[in-house]
Amino acid sequence: MTADDSRPAYVSSADLADSFDAFYKDTRDRLLLQTFALTGDLHVARSAVREAFVVAWHHWRKTSRLDEPEMSVRPAAWRQALRRRSTRPWARKKDLDERTRKTLEALGALPVVQRKALLLTQLAAVSMEEMAGEIGVPLEAAERELQLGAAQFAMQLQVPTSAIPLSLNALYDVTRSVTWPRVTIIRRAGAARRRAHTVVGAAAAVVALVAGGAVATDSTGARPTLDREDVPVVSAPPPAGPAVTALPETALLSLQTVQEALPGRGWRQGGTRDNSTGSGRVLPCQSDRYADPRGTAAWVRTFHNGPRGRASRSVVQFSEASAAERRASRTYRRTLGWFTQCPPPEDQPSAVPEMQLVSTADVAGVGDQAALVVLRSITRKQTYVVGVARTGLFTTSTALTTALPAARANRDGVARLLTEAVSRLCALPDGGGCPTTEPRVADRSPYPVGKVPWMLSEIDLPPVGRDHGPWIGTPAAELTDDRADSGAIGCDTVHLFGTFRGHAIEANQFRTFLFREGRLPPEVGLTQTVGALPARAAGRFVERIRGQIAGCPDRDASAGTEVEELARTGRGTTALSAWRLTTALPGDRSVEYHLAVVRRRSSVSLLVYVAAPRARIADNDFVALAHRSLERLARMDPYDPS
Repeated sequence: MTADDSRPAYVSSADLADSFDAFYKDTRDRLLLQTFALTGDLHVARSAVREAFVVAWHHWRKTSRLDEPEMSVRPAAWRQALRRRSTRPWARKKDLDERTRKTLEALGALPVVQRKALLLTQLAAVSMEEMAGEIGVPLEAAERELQLGAAQFAMQLQVPTSAIPLSLNALYDVTRSVTWPRVTIIRRAGAARRRAHTVVGAAAAVVALVAGGAVATDSTGARPTLDREDVPVVSAPPPAGPAVTALPETALLSLQTVQEALPGRGWRQGGTRDNSTGSGRVLPCQSDRYADPRGTAAWVRTFHNGPRGRASRSVVQFSEASAAERRASRTYRRTLGWFTQCPPPEDQPSAVPEMQLVSTADVAGVGDQAALVVLRSITRKQTYVVGVARTGLFTTSTALTTALPAARANRDGVARLLTEAVSRLCALPDGGGCPTTEPRVADRSPYPVGKVPWMLSEIDLPPVGRDHGPWIGTPAAELTDDRADSGAIGCDTVHLFGTFRGHAIEANQFRTFLFREGRLPPEVGLTQTVGALPARAAGRFVERIRGQIAGCPDRDASAGTEVEELARTGRGTTALSAWRLTTALPGDRSVEYHLAVVRRRSSVSLLVYVAAPRARIADNDFVALAHRSLERLARMDPYDPS
């Protein structure tokens, strides 16, 4: 979109009016169809397109020199429409036929970037390069978003992708009945807008001069005044051009919203600040002051429930605005990484997480991206439920701190808070997708952590006993010889080393986790061993261990090993078994430990935790850890006999 320098430098007012009138009549229906398809709200789309034409006439002397003036007006209309649209307006309109309603539902289910890419290429007939520039992403990323959007849209409508243009053009039946104001009305509104901007600009210049002391005086030394009638204030839409990112304080959560989402008496609002002072760490696992150090704005707002200084629950909302969508996507990923990985702060690179990742979930229907994470403290009896979402250029987090156990933490309440936070942000000029449905929380496997993502990490491990501090893990290392701590202590079991049934056990690795603090026997800790076998042999390996553990109490009566099975599952290519064992030792001593074997396709993992009287792991925590190991194992490469 460039200006044509070959055109005359001066164009008469009559010629400008004629060219604008022709442009208005030629493009208004097309822009209305595109904007209606983007939002599903015909009233908002008409208003936004009309206002965009008013702005275009304001700047028409410059805009008319562009090769494609329509590519300047469309973004302005789309910004206005996205800011003003309501949630699923087509669901409330009774005069829409079923086909139109399904088309709008399918469009509304797409993230805004994918929806824009689809509409630009199908309804605006722009090139791929122009489409990428208009949605603000690199060409390769734009092509990927278009492919994803087209596939999802076609799947929702159950039509081939070749039928997409026909489905979209059918929306014209809704927009064709719209009546437009006369072009002279549009031009008068644009002229009034120009005059208003001239007055505002002149007033700003006077204020700047007065503030700077640069005001003339007459011969007596007195300052002259502008003793005239008041200039009438003219309401005008914002100027055309790039949107200026703004994150007003009014876009944050309100006290009433928190009270409705998280029932309970005593909620009160705390402070609101830009997080520029103090440590900057207002959220659990937050490693930096801002997820986007080059962001354009940030706000932190707190809420508390309970007596001052001893609040039993608290909520923190942290919202950031980025300068471009690409940076906003990166900000979302970095914010989510705070809670799914608990990285060490920049000023404490050797720190280890004092949190356990309990669960990770996707939140469907909320903004462009959304997730929910549950954490619990290793050193304090606190649970944290954190929601993270992005809409357009805005990333927001809502974190609930509670003394309730993780299993009873109010995930649905935090999801509702996150939905309301996105609803407020998506209405801003640079907002993106708004909530389309009630939030749907769906558990998912954890995000990868560390250099060996198929093995457990410190953030996966539960709290054990008291005063032991956080877990510290050794780096994952290749298993070069058989280890006594990689199997049952009081039983004779196979290890993930060497060969099994004629197959070499490949990709052997082990890792050990200990406690940073606490005076415990040296054998206390957790060892994980992983290896790979052909899928059928991996299944037999699990069955072999199960049989060996079941026969362990009868194998050596003098050892006195007691076995309690805690979990046993096996479905298709996955299997999990967990036990608690106690083995008598000479001198009236005994050792208590937990053992688990898990298998996913050709990958197998063994977990052994040796306990002490002051460092016992709860049975349900160990079973949950075995399930986490099974989830992580999905990222391990399949068995490769070569």
